[in-house]
Formats: sequence, C-alpha cells, structure tokens
Amino acid sequence: MSSPELAHERTLRMARELPALDVRQLHYFVTLAEQGSISSAATALHMAQPSLSENLMRLEKRLGVQLVVRSARGVMLTQAGQLLAEHGRQIVDATGRAINEIRHAGNDARGPVAVGLPPSLGLLLSVPLAETIQSEYPEVRLRITEGMSGNIAEWIEEERMDLGYVYEVHDNHDLIFQPVMAEKLFLATAPDNIPDCVDWTDPAAPTIKGVDLPSLPLALPASSHGARKVVERFARGAGIKLNIIVEIDSLPQLITMATRASAYTILPHAAVINEVAAGTIRLFEIVEPTMTRSAFMLRKRSRPITRASFAVQQSIGIIIQEMIERFQLDAAFISEDARLNPPVEKDNK
Repeated sequence: MSSPELAHERTLRMARELPALDVRQLHYFVTLAEQGSISSAATALHMAQPSLSENLMRLEKRLGVQLVVRSARGVMLTQAGQLLAEHGRQIVDATGRAINEIRHAGNDARGPVAVGLPPSLGLLLSVPLAETIQSEYPEVRLRITEGMSGNIAEWIEEERMDLGYVYEVHDNHDLIFQPVMAEKLFLATAPDNIPDCVDWTDPAAPTIKGVDLPSLPLALPASSHGARKVVERFARGAGIKLNIIVEIDSLPQLITMATRASAYTILPHAAVINEVAAGTIRLFEIVEPTMTRSAFMLRKRSRPITRASFAVQQSIGIIIQEMIERFQLDAAFISEDARLNPPVEKDNK
C-alpha cells in the first residue's frame, strides 16, 4: 500500500475510533476537575448546574467510562477522569494558543516580504511601494529585487521570494499567475531622431505602423528577456523581421541609446515617465496591429500567503492604479473581478 493510501486508511481509522468530543466539552470538564464540584464549576462557567451535569453525562456516555464519583462534598475524579483532565488541559491550552497565533497572523502585517519586479515596473513601483509600506505597515520588512521575468519565476518557485510581477506566463502547476495590468508598447526615440514613417494625421497622438518597424535600427533586450519575447511575438504575428542592431539587458542603457539617437527602442510609457516629461524621449504608438503586453502577479501555489505579503500585494495594486491616473499612462489596471477566467496569452518557449 502506498503512502497516500496508508495516510487515508489511518485517517478513516481515527475517525471511526475517536469519540466525537469538542474543545468546549473538554473545557467544561477541566473546569469541573479544577473546581471540584458541579456548583462551583457551573458558577465559573456562567452556566446552569443542570446543563453542566447533562454535559458531563453525555461525555461519560461517549467515552464509555465513568469520569467522576459524586458525593455530598462534590465530585472526585476516577482514574479515567484524571487522565482526561490531564490531556484535556493540554488540549484546551494548546487550542487557546493556536487561536491567538492565528488571529495575530491574520490581523497583523509584520515580518519580511520579498518582491521581484521587472525593470520597467521597478521604475514605476519601487520608491512609492517602499514609502507606502514604511508608512502604513512599519512592522513589514520589505525587500525589492529587480530581475527578468524568467528569473523572477525561478525565485518564486524556489521560495526565495513571496511574490513577483512578470510579463511571461508558463505552464507550471506550482505557480499562480494573476493578470494585473495591460499596457501598450511604444517606439521610443530622441526628439531629433523621429523617423520619416511616423503618421502625423493626429498631431496629438502620432503613430507608426508595425510594417514600418523593419526599417529602423533597434536596441532591444536579449531574446531571454520577457519584453523581447513580446516584441518577437508581435513581429511573427505581423509577418515582419526586425532590424536589431544591439542587445542590451539594462533598461537605463536602452533609454540612453534612444536619447542619444544611437538607436530606437520599444518600451511602455511607464518605463520612461521622467524622460517623456523632460522632453528627452518621444513616444509613438505602434499600430496595425497595436503592440501590447500584460503584467502578471506571481505566487507559488503551495506557499502560505502571509498577512504581510498580502498587504504588499494590495499596496502594489493601489499604486499601479494611482500611477496610471497620475501620469495618464496608456495602460489599464485589471481589477480582481476581471481576473476570473482571464484570457491568458501563454509563451511555452
């Protein structure tokens, strides 16, 4: 018989053999043993004497043994009663401690929380998240680590982090992916390096067609990077071949390449908020088709969700919504209701 079968058989045997006792009955009996009489125990328990006597009789009937000997002076415990009082006291005390610990863990956000963020989300979230947690949850010790989506998934699976945010979804039963944000990707370039193929039909929102991207020298992350995989899927779907002249995994360096007019790159608005505001980067929406990607919150299925990590997760959702509104990002926060049966685009490569 296998281990799961043995465990199941043991559970069934215990269910058959153990009497249907509850902690309340044990508490009543322990109090009776400590008080020494029905009347004193009933007073301590704030209950009527007949009710306590009835509980005692039901307990003796379930166990099939006599627990006390009644006399004019009170009650005396039998040997079985002494054993039940001893074990019952331990069970009642342990139950009380467990309840206190559970309530403490459920209502108090404290302890370490490790979060993994991809670079573009790190630029958007890291500082406001750190400030929010420090202000609202001072007992939480937050650690934020930036990494590529693939690395973050590995850290979550190895339980080196509590939760992460990624741009890739894998077929992995051990991991839970929940969509949190959908955002557009743009061609990013220096203001003095705007390509001729930009469509200025709407001067307030100029665009560039996907078929025109092959004519531009691009600087992109390496093929293992989540952002690069999104761009490659777009190119395959549009039937185009991109002109990638250099691969750089550093987001700040990609932005520098664009601001220096050394190359074009493809980024979300959130990654270059400051540069756009300063006028050192121009963004052009990619259309026909539109290039978009989704961010997912990632947890390990078997890892317990602590109050602290849940508080951090909620804070991240609030900050994302605030940032979208504050900077008018071309992105959409995906609410909890919209996560039910979400359409997930999977990359199994």
